[in-house]
Amino acid sequence: MTEALMNQMSSGIKAKISYQQAYRTKVDALNQLERNMKEQYAKVQDYAQELRRVDPNIIVDMKCDFNNLEKQPVFERMYICLGALKEGFKNGCRPILGLDGCHLKSPYGSQLLCAVGLDANNTTYVVAYAMVEVESKDSWIWFLRLLEKDLKITGEGNGFTFISDKQKGLLPACELVFPLADTTRRKVLADEKKKTKATNFFFVG
Repeated sequence: MTEALMNQMSSGIKAKISYQQAYRTKVDALNQLERNMKEQYAKVQDYAQELRRVDPNIIVDMKCDFNNLEKQPVFERMYICLGALKEGFKNGCRPILGLDGCHLKSPYGSQLLCAVGLDANNTTYVVAYAMVEVESKDSWIWFLRLLEKDLKITGEGNGFTFISDKQKGLLPACELVFPLADTTRRKVLADEKKKTKATNFFFVG
Protein backbone atom coordinates (compact mmCIF):
# COMPACT_ATOMS: atom_id res chain seq x y z
CA MET A 1 0.00 0.00 0.00
CA THR A 2 2.88 2.36 0.78
CA GLU A 3 4.51 1.74 -2.61
CA ALA A 4 1.15 2.19 -4.33
CA LEU A 5 0.73 5.59 -2.67
CA MET A 6 4.19 6.63 -3.81
CA ASN A 7 3.42 5.57 -7.39
CA GLN A 8 0.06 7.35 -7.32
CA MET A 9 1.65 10.59 -6.15
CA SER A 10 4.35 10.31 -8.81
CA SER A 11 2.05 9.52 -11.73
CA GLY A 12 -1.01 11.47 -10.61
CA ILE A 13 0.27 14.84 -9.46
CA LYS A 14 3.94 14.49 -10.47
CA ALA A 15 5.13 14.78 -6.88
CA LYS A 16 7.98 12.65 -5.65
CA ILE A 17 7.75 11.59 -2.03
CA SER A 18 9.94 9.31 0.04
CA TYR A 19 8.92 5.93 1.40
CA GLN A 20 8.86 7.35 4.92
CA GLN A 21 6.55 10.22 3.89
CA ALA A 22 4.18 7.79 2.19
CA TYR A 23 4.23 5.50 5.21
CA ARG A 24 3.43 8.32 7.67
CA THR A 25 0.61 9.52 5.40
CA LYS A 26 -0.84 6.01 5.26
CA VAL A 27 -0.68 5.58 9.04
CA ASP A 28 -2.32 8.96 9.61
CA ALA A 29 -5.14 8.13 7.18
CA LEU A 30 -5.76 4.76 8.83
CA ASN A 31 -5.81 6.37 12.28
CA GLN A 32 -8.38 8.92 11.11
CA LEU A 33 -10.49 6.15 9.60
CA GLU A 34 -10.38 4.10 12.80
CA ARG A 35 -11.26 7.14 14.90
CA ASN A 36 -14.23 7.93 12.65
CA MET A 37 -15.43 4.34 12.86
CA LYS A 38 -15.26 4.41 16.67
CA GLU A 39 -17.47 7.50 16.63
CA GLN A 40 -19.93 5.75 14.31
CA TYR A 41 -20.08 2.62 16.48
CA ALA A 42 -20.99 4.85 19.42
CA LYS A 43 -24.10 5.88 17.48
CA VAL A 44 -25.31 2.37 16.60
CA GLN A 45 -27.95 2.36 19.34
CA ASP A 46 -29.29 5.69 18.08
CA TYR A 47 -29.37 4.26 14.56
CA ALA A 48 -31.40 1.26 15.75
CA GLN A 49 -33.88 3.51 17.56
CA GLU A 50 -34.31 5.68 14.46
CA LEU A 51 -34.98 2.62 12.31
CA ARG A 52 -37.69 1.49 14.72
CA ARG A 53 -39.19 4.99 14.73
CA VAL A 54 -39.57 5.25 10.95
CA ASP A 55 -40.56 1.60 10.41
CA PRO A 56 -42.72 0.08 13.17
CA ASN A 57 -42.57 -3.32 11.46
CA ILE A 58 -38.79 -3.49 11.32
CA ILE A 59 -36.90 -5.99 13.42
CA VAL A 60 -33.56 -4.80 14.80
CA ASP A 61 -31.66 -7.01 17.22
CA MET A 62 -28.33 -6.00 18.69
CA LYS A 63 -25.89 -7.86 20.90
CA CYS A 64 -23.11 -6.26 22.93
CA ASP A 65 -20.35 -7.64 25.11
CA PHE A 66 -20.07 -6.21 28.65
CA ASN A 67 -17.21 -8.48 29.69
CA ASN A 68 -14.52 -5.82 29.83
CA LEU A 69 -12.73 -3.82 32.50
CA GLU A 70 -14.74 -0.66 31.88
CA LYS A 71 -18.04 -2.63 31.84
CA GLN A 72 -19.01 -0.60 28.79
CA PRO A 73 -21.01 -2.15 25.93
CA VAL A 74 -18.77 -3.38 23.12
CA PHE A 75 -20.64 -3.92 19.86
CA GLU A 76 -20.73 -7.52 18.62
CA ARG A 77 -23.73 -8.13 16.36
CA MET A 78 -26.62 -6.34 14.71
CA TYR A 79 -29.48 -7.94 12.78
CA ILE A 80 -31.87 -5.98 10.54
CA CYS A 81 -35.00 -7.14 8.75
CA LEU A 82 -36.91 -4.26 7.16
CA GLY A 83 -40.66 -4.47 7.58
CA ALA A 84 -41.52 -3.98 3.89
CA LEU A 85 -39.01 -6.60 2.76
CA LYS A 86 -40.25 -9.05 5.36
CA GLU A 87 -43.89 -8.69 4.32
CA GLY A 88 -42.97 -8.71 0.64
CA PHE A 89 -41.18 -12.02 1.00
CA LYS A 90 -44.00 -13.64 2.95
CA ASN A 91 -46.66 -12.48 0.48
CA GLY A 92 -44.91 -12.61 -2.89
CA CYS A 93 -41.84 -14.87 -2.88
CA ARG A 94 -41.34 -18.61 -2.99
CA PRO A 95 -39.96 -20.39 0.09
CA ILE A 96 -36.39 -20.31 -1.21
CA LEU A 97 -33.58 -18.48 0.57
CA GLY A 98 -29.94 -18.09 -0.29
CA LEU A 99 -27.65 -17.73 2.72
CA ASP A 100 -24.20 -16.22 2.45
CA GLY A 101 -21.51 -14.37 4.36
CA CYS A 102 -18.60 -12.10 3.47
CA HIS A 103 -15.81 -10.18 5.15
CA LEU A 104 -16.12 -6.47 5.87
CA LYS A 105 -13.04 -4.36 5.27
CA SER A 106 -12.49 -2.25 8.36
CA PRO A 107 -9.99 -1.88 11.21
CA TYR A 108 -12.31 -4.03 13.33
CA GLY A 109 -12.93 -6.83 10.87
CA SER A 110 -16.46 -8.30 11.27
CA GLN A 111 -18.51 -10.15 8.71
CA LEU A 112 -21.81 -9.64 6.93
CA LEU A 113 -24.45 -12.38 6.88
CA CYS A 114 -27.46 -12.16 4.61
CA ALA A 115 -30.58 -14.01 3.52
CA VAL A 116 -31.71 -13.44 -0.07
CA GLY A 117 -34.86 -14.72 -1.78
CA LEU A 118 -36.20 -14.76 -5.32
CA ASP A 119 -39.11 -12.58 -6.40
CA ALA A 120 -41.68 -13.29 -9.14
CA ASN A 121 -39.21 -12.09 -11.80
CA ASN A 122 -36.48 -14.44 -10.57
CA THR A 123 -34.38 -11.51 -9.35
CA THR A 124 -32.69 -11.42 -5.97
CA TYR A 125 -34.71 -10.10 -3.05
CA VAL A 126 -32.83 -9.19 0.13
CA VAL A 127 -34.79 -10.30 3.19
CA ALA A 128 -32.46 -9.76 6.16
CA TYR A 129 -28.84 -9.06 6.95
CA ALA A 130 -26.58 -8.88 9.98
CA MET A 131 -23.14 -7.72 10.98
CA VAL A 132 -21.38 -10.19 13.26
CA GLU A 133 -17.98 -10.37 14.94
CA VAL A 134 -17.09 -13.64 13.19
CA GLU A 135 -18.78 -16.15 10.93
CA SER A 136 -19.33 -19.31 12.94
CA LYS A 137 -21.95 -21.89 13.84
CA ASP A 138 -22.99 -19.75 16.81
CA SER A 139 -23.46 -16.56 14.76
CA TRP A 140 -25.38 -18.42 12.06
CA ILE A 141 -27.68 -20.02 14.65
CA TRP A 142 -28.35 -16.56 16.11
CA PHE A 143 -29.11 -15.19 12.63
CA LEU A 144 -31.32 -18.11 11.58
CA ARG A 145 -33.32 -18.06 14.83
CA LEU A 146 -34.18 -14.40 14.25
CA LEU A 147 -35.00 -15.10 10.60
CA GLU A 148 -37.23 -18.00 11.62
CA LYS A 149 -39.19 -15.73 13.96
CA ASP A 150 -39.46 -12.82 11.51
CA LEU A 151 -40.66 -14.90 8.56
CA LYS A 152 -42.81 -17.12 10.79
CA ILE A 153 -41.15 -20.26 9.43
CA THR A 154 -42.93 -23.20 11.03
CA GLY A 155 -42.56 -26.97 10.91
CA GLU A 156 -38.81 -26.81 11.48
CA GLY A 157 -38.32 -25.49 7.97
CA ASN A 158 -40.48 -28.08 6.21
CA GLY A 159 -41.28 -26.80 2.72
CA PHE A 160 -38.35 -24.37 2.62
CA THR A 161 -35.23 -24.65 0.50
CA PHE A 162 -31.98 -23.06 1.67
CA ILE A 163 -29.10 -22.49 -0.73
CA SER A 164 -25.55 -21.93 0.39
CA ASP A 165 -21.97 -22.53 -0.68
CA LYS A 166 -20.92 -24.21 2.55
CA GLN A 167 -20.11 -21.07 4.53
CA LYS A 168 -18.25 -21.68 7.78
CA GLY A 169 -20.63 -23.13 10.36
CA LEU A 170 -23.70 -22.57 8.19
CA LEU A 171 -24.65 -26.13 7.29
CA PRO A 172 -24.69 -27.48 10.87
CA ALA A 173 -26.51 -24.34 12.04
CA CYS A 174 -29.13 -24.69 9.32
CA GLU A 175 -29.62 -28.37 10.07
CA LEU A 176 -30.11 -27.52 13.75
CA VAL A 177 -32.60 -24.66 13.24
CA PHE A 178 -34.36 -26.08 10.16
CA PRO A 179 -33.89 -29.87 10.32
CA LEU A 180 -36.80 -30.52 7.94
CA ALA A 181 -35.74 -28.02 5.27
CA ASP A 182 -34.52 -29.25 1.90
CA THR A 183 -30.95 -29.91 2.97
CA THR A 184 -30.14 -32.41 0.22
CA ARG A 185 -30.85 -29.94 -2.55
CA ARG A 186 -28.83 -27.31 -0.74
CA LYS A 187 -25.79 -29.57 -0.60
CA VAL A 188 -26.17 -30.58 -4.24
CA LEU A 189 -26.30 -26.95 -5.30
CA ALA A 190 -23.23 -26.15 -3.24
CA ASP A 191 -21.29 -28.97 -4.88
CA GLU A 192 -22.53 -28.02 -8.34
CA LYS A 193 -21.51 -24.40 -7.86
CA LYS A 194 -18.05 -25.51 -6.80
CA LYS A 195 -17.69 -27.73 -9.87
CA THR A 196 -18.91 -25.13 -12.36
CA LYS A 197 -17.20 -22.18 -10.60
CA ALA A 198 -20.39 -20.19 -11.10
CA THR A 199 -20.60 -16.79 -9.44
CA ASN A 200 -24.39 -16.94 -9.05
CA PHE A 201 -26.33 -20.16 -8.74
CA PHE A 202 -29.99 -20.31 -7.77
CA PHE A 203 -32.45 -23.17 -7.88
CA VAL A 204 -35.76 -22.22 -9.45
CA GLY A 205 -38.47 -24.79 -9.03
